[in-house]
Amino acid sequence: MKNVNFFIIALFAFFSSVFSQDSKEKWFVRIGAHDINYYPIKSPFKGFFLKKNNSFNPIISNIELEHNVKKHIGLYLDASLGLVENNRWRIGKVTFVKLSHGVNLYIFPHYKIDPYLRLGAGYHKFNGYIDRELRISDTKYFKTNKKDFFVLDGGLGLNLWIVSNFGINVQSTYNQVFAYQSSDFLNFWKHNIGVIFRFGNLKLSEDNKDKNQENKKIVEINKDNSYFPSVMEEKKEEEKICCQNKNQKDSDNDGILDQEDLCPNQFGLKKFKGCPDTDSDNIPDNEDKCPKKFGKKENKGCPNVVFNPVLFGWAKFSLSPRSIAVVNEIAEIMINVLPNSKFYISGYTDGKHNKSLSLKRANSVFEALVSKGVDPSRIEVRGLGGKKYNKKGRRVEITIRKS
Repeated sequence: MKNVNFFIIALFAFFSSVFSQDSKEKWFVRIGAHDINYYPIKSPFKGFFLKKNNSFNPIISNIELEHNVKKHIGLYLDASLGLVENNRWRIGKVTFVKLSHGVNLYIFPHYKIDPYLRLGAGYHKFNGYIDRELRISDTKYFKTNKKDFFVLDGGLGLNLWIVSNFGINVQSTYNQVFAYQSSDFLNFWKHNIGVIFRFGNLKLSEDNKDKNQENKKIVEINKDNSYFPSVMEEKKEEEKICCQNKNQKDSDNDGILDQEDLCPNQFGLKKFKGCPDTDSDNIPDNEDKCPKKFGKKENKGCPNVVFNPVLFGWAKFSLSPRSIAVVNEIAEIMINVLPNSKFYISGYTDGKHNKSLSLKRANSVFEALVSKGVDPSRIEVRGLGGKKYNKKGRRVEITIRKS
């Protein structure tokens, strides 16, 4: 996904350099994250806000380019890419792609609050449907062997312009996915939140400009009896003082000077000396081992991880296909989520077997993890068989070593 984010940012930089030279204010670029909502079957608004129905990508997963052909009409090209969970089909994180183009119809263009309607069509890809069935009722199931679909979408959006060329964008669209014998079993909601850039020098509202000019003609300020000139003079003095020391820079515009900022190139918080806290766990990113996941201070910012036990047959120490799948998941977590942690691999037997068998079981798991790329120096193997561990049964447990 890091490569995808780099590609989207590079694409945005290209658009910026090309279209910023157009002074007619006709080009927009929206970038942000998307949320895919797979609602219950045939109930588009049921459980709309339930977390289990929504799969949010907290990364730069969506980019949209738009060209205004008329004051109220814009043509857009939208691209979304991410890993999405489909609760309706009980599918874990699978690659989600959507490319579409269409029309945005603006209601109040050139105003600070800028709502619009949108209608489009395009291409959708989801890899998780192959060899799966969706239960529709007690006796009916739906199945598709496709992963590429034609899609129609429509919905609402809103631009909230902070300044004339930069603002916040939110939008929500309903997506009709066309597949054989499917009414709405593949349909979904797509919600976007992000920022919008407009190239050019457009003023937000010409009506407000005219009113300001009229007010300037009617209202006169008495310089002798007004405090206004003195306020302006104080501001000029502050500007002079501010600009005298050219060494005082704030590269990330977070209100903390670079010489005092521990993260001078990242917009951060004053309480963390200029460093951000992406996952809001009260641990700054420069100290957080898992900066994108809410965690605990004692885990260096990472969440608690509990591994599933690896089970064995009676008097056996070889791994079954199901146990191998569990070990593969554990190896991925050890390498990608907890790259700096150390672990115990503890093997157990019931009362009828000795410590030797429990150690063989632990070594089987150890060898499997090492074959997947886990550093063996991070692991300590233990055999804990005997009557004391009768309740544990025939298993191997993996725990994090507290160092």
